[in-house]
Amino acid sequence: MSGTAIECAMARVELAFDIRRDLPVTGPVARGADGAWLTMGLGDTLDGAAQEALAAMFTLLERQFGVSRAEAVALASVVVDLRVTQLVNQVVGVHAVLPPDAVR
Repeated sequence: MSGTAIECAMARVELAFDIRRDLPVTGPVARGADGAWLTMGLGDTLDGAAQEALAAMFTLLERQFGVSRAEAVALASVVVDLRVTQLVNQVVGVHAVLPPDAVR
């Protein structure tokens, strides 16, 4: 809350990256080890950041599951969670989380 980040030393970190040519994105999108999809938004307000994260999630749902934009919005309304990512440096962040197995 004071604007000071707490850094954590790690003895070992393992990252794996794949390039998805079949999934064009316009912003940060991640897939967790548990299979959850995350889209991220940054803005001057939490509302703006949430709108950006949700717009990216709607696009992801359309592409991954072949649903319409209206269906993506309806689906996200019941299965996607929004979480605050950051509140520092006059930029706020929100990420949208689609839990694994939320869509079958």
